[in-house]
Amino acid sequence: MKRNLTTTILSRWFATSFVVFAVFGEAHATSMEQAKAKCHAQFVPVVRECVHRKMAESGGSGFKYIPGCRAAIMPQARACVAKLLGGGDEDAAENGADNGQSEIDLPAPSGKGRVVIVLSGRDGTDPYADYAGKLAKLGYYTVLLDGKDILSSDMRGGDRLQQAIAKAQSSADALPGKVAVVGFSQGGGGALSYAERQPETVATVIAYYPATSFIAKVTDMKTFVGKFQVPSLVFAGGKDTYRDCCLLTIIKDMDAKAKELGKPMELVVYPDAGHNFIKGAGYRADDAEDAWKRTVERLHHYLDEAPAN
Repeated sequence: MKRNLTTTILSRWFATSFVVFAVFGEAHATSMEQAKAKCHAQFVPVVRECVHRKMAESGGSGFKYIPGCRAAIMPQARACVAKLLGGGDEDAAENGADNGQSEIDLPAPSGKGRVVIVLSGRDGTDPYADYAGKLAKLGYYTVLLDGKDILSSDMRGGDRLQQAIAKAQSSADALPGKVAVVGFSQGGGGALSYAERQPETVATVIAYYPATSFIAKVTDMKTFVGKFQVPSLVFAGGKDTYRDCCLLTIIKDMDAKAKELGKPMELVVYPDAGHNFIKGAGYRADDAEDAWKRTVERLHHYLDEAPAN
């Protein structure tokens, strides 16, 4: 009875985690239901096994372990739905009931480290936790934030980023000095919008497939780039058409304006990559590996080799 009840609760939790928004449209209703059913069948046994294992290890009711076990597999479950639908995993994750914590702190395993702020895409912090963990293993005190809180409609993202940087710098896990800011998609747009304007605290900005479509709604490109004060490295996919948020033509225009204005911006284009090329359904191993190598080299140059201030 207890096992059946646990399975029933897991099923209900999965149902609420794959809520469909109007963005998919009525024409996709059947395919979404099929995708949810297939992924439900794949991951419910994984969560059930996790719950039973924790009960055997620590005792007590299995109910208290369900949220943690479920949260651990939700990024993969959302990516599963996205892959079956043929879309980006940001779409699937956006429709989830829980996109992760708004902030995840990851101290360097060996002790104190220079600070790296990571700004997620709009799919929340969960899908970027592994990436942030890799940065922490390099010896950096890594703080992962939800990019939606930075590139936000209330226009207060700059203040939030400034506060997050100050908080991280004052941590007992942080070495003194300027920070690096790494942003993805919406978080990448936030990094270009706000971290670029904080040269007193930011040493370098790295943006993966950054959102740029918003720029034309608030200003012209030359004015936007004219406010850059921090060396930047930008990665773009030549086939990125995701919601027209991060088109190559726009980022190339940004690069051209940066050269015209003498701003230190480096653009790397992966011709065959789309959006999210470092993870999920859009993952491209060679491009992701190259971008990671360039990211590590830049962090080493600006955080490890350069003076702290």
